[in-house]
Amino acid sequence: MDQLYSSKIWNSTFDFSPMRIAQRGLALLLMSPLLLLLLVVGAQAQGTSTGPGLSIAAPVPLPPPSDTLHRSWDQESQTVIRGIQYDSSFVNRKLRKRDQVLTVFGYYRLFLYGRDMVEPYPNLDPFTRTFGVGDGYREPMMSVTVVGRPNGKASFGTELFMFTPYTGLGQEENVFEMNLGLNFYGNFRTRHGTFGIRAGGIHWYNLSPFTMGIFQVLDRFSIFDRTPWEGVSNTGKYNSYFDSGTTSPGDLRWNNQAFQGLIINGYKLPANFAFDAFWGKTQANGGLPSAINDPAASIPPTLDAGEVPTYLGFSGKARNLPNFITGGKISNTFGRKKNQLSLNTIYSRTALDSVSSVNRNYQVHTLSLDLKLADLRLTGELGGGSFASPTYDRKWGEALMLRLFIPESYTFIPIDVQLFRISKNFFNQNGEIATNSNPEILEGLGLPAGANGAGGQLTLVNQLVHNRQGVNINTGIDVGPAKFNIGWSWAQELDATSTMLSYVHRINGLALSRVYNPFPANATSPTVFGPYNRQVSFFRGVSEFVQTTDLDPATATAVNRKYFNTVDLQAKAKYTLFGKPIYFFYLGSFGSAKQRSALLPTFNEDSYLFVQYHEFDLYFEVLPKFILTGYLGLENARGGQFTDWDVESQLPRDQLGRGIGVGFDWTITETAGIFVRYRWLNFEDRSFALDNYRGRELTIELKSFF
Repeated sequence: MDQLYSSKIWNSTFDFSPMRIAQRGLALLLMSPLLLLLLVVGAQAQGTSTGPGLSIAAPVPLPPPSDTLHRSWDQESQTVIRGIQYDSSFVNRKLRKRDQVLTVFGYYRLFLYGRDMVEPYPNLDPFTRTFGVGDGYREPMMSVTVVGRPNGKASFGTELFMFTPYTGLGQEENVFEMNLGLNFYGNFRTRHGTFGIRAGGIHWYNLSPFTMGIFQVLDRFSIFDRTPWEGVSNTGKYNSYFDSGTTSPGDLRWNNQAFQGLIINGYKLPANFAFDAFWGKTQANGGLPSAINDPAASIPPTLDAGEVPTYLGFSGKARNLPNFITGGKISNTFGRKKNQLSLNTIYSRTALDSVSSVNRNYQVHTLSLDLKLADLRLTGELGGGSFASPTYDRKWGEALMLRLFIPESYTFIPIDVQLFRISKNFFNQNGEIATNSNPEILEGLGLPAGANGAGGQLTLVNQLVHNRQGVNINTGIDVGPAKFNIGWSWAQELDATSTMLSYVHRINGLALSRVYNPFPANATSPTVFGPYNRQVSFFRGVSEFVQTTDLDPATATAVNRKYFNTVDLQAKAKYTLFGKPIYFFYLGSFGSAKQRSALLPTFNEDSYLFVQYHEFDLYFEVLPKFILTGYLGLENARGGQFTDWDVESQLPRDQLGRGIGVGFDWTITETAGIFVRYRWLNFEDRSFALDNYRGRELTIELKSFF
């Protein structure tokens, strides 16, 4: 399945043998549940047809097989170790050594940052020009991981965090602490099965996509800007992205939810059963320091540049009110191909007073499946959930998703089809479904700091949002030295709820989020900024809200359901120039929200919003272990007649964003490298006179593993 979207079909031949006809008949039979759900979707659409989502969500790349590590490290310990480090290939070499009671490894990362906003947003002084250490997210300058294994059944680990921002305040701001707390892991084998326990600090954990999980974006993203958790791999990063759409396993924690508490699991039980049970806190339950219960008392919106970061991180008193999440699953593996069915459940409860008599809570119960029949694979999750608070009476809502992977041997090209229907009453802050579209729920809850959107979100293919039903389709082909893939989606709202739309600024969003940090001191809600108070900063990105105007004049509520379309395109090519590899990558994405259903995202009189992105990456190894990098990004967002207009121009938004970047990667040794990026930023709204900025930024990263 890893190569689903890069399968070769150029030389495919048509085979009408009885065996091939039987295979295609089996494919159609297995697609019948999806077609039935599509008929239900079509009926609900009142005669309309086909919609939205995020990118090709290819399977998560697994770490190297367990037999590449020292055999004394059991599978559970290996998973733990890989989950708290930043370069799996480097650590795997460490663990191949003979038995070690205590293993210490880590990295040093010096990140130098410079910014010059030539034309800034209003009231940004004195932050127009900045030179410093770190990017404002307090990523570790040095991380030291300590893993101990006192015996064959238990291990423990911790990560020491060191950071010095060099802002001139001296010793008081130097940070040296445990980044994830002290974690304990136990693994016990018996005649009746193997049982594991995890307790202590932060663990990285998934249950299922709809309960506890993270949307996996492993393709269709620019890799020009490095992430803090990347390793040192020379051309390996670009080769991997070309071959499979991934850069490297990186830090595996980012494919999981952060969880603090107790996890107990059992597997290899009689009849191939397994179970998980947990109790503790996720990010949503942990509460931000100084968090408050009244959203009106959060950081107030302003009409100027907004909340400028201090880069000193969060401060204040932690919440002491009862707040927890609990749940688990029971699963069974059966058949020669290890098919799996799982019952999953979570329950989250947040007390709003000291005796817990007033609270808000939500729960999710699902059945997930992973079936492999012939060469086909059918996955999905079916269930429901509810939310209740003092301002919102409990209502239950369904969450249904089926996904079928069909190889090219059945259909001449590989096809990935996903159908979904998710109620506006389905709410969960810990799953891969975005559940910020119901304003009645958010009224009493508020939008948490770091949220990347709300209302009617324009997404990429396969990203799910509640209060919608729709379909996502992906495919891909190889043509000579080039690879192409395409994703298409359609969706409609189930009910007319939110009067807001939101979309992500992909071209210069990372650079802008460094200016307007999403987590300033004492934050309890998103960082809102910009001259019109409509941009929101999140981790490594920026979103923008759009107000729709076709409202009920008496209640100011939405009266029309919205329809969403997305098309995602990717092209990748690898050549040899002067005996050295050169890589070309293109990403294109087109998304729209409309009053009526449409086949493709376009801009016309029915459109609320149309957004398009184009990104070009170039990487060339001009000298051994020295790679030149280049980037060009273009973004255009246009608002329709039923969105907010500028008072002076009497026109809706018409935005153009441009980003140009150059740089180089220099691999000094096998475990150390220097990475330089220089970017020019340019953004203008040709309808809103104040919504314009220009600037440039320089980053220099030294990464060294030990």
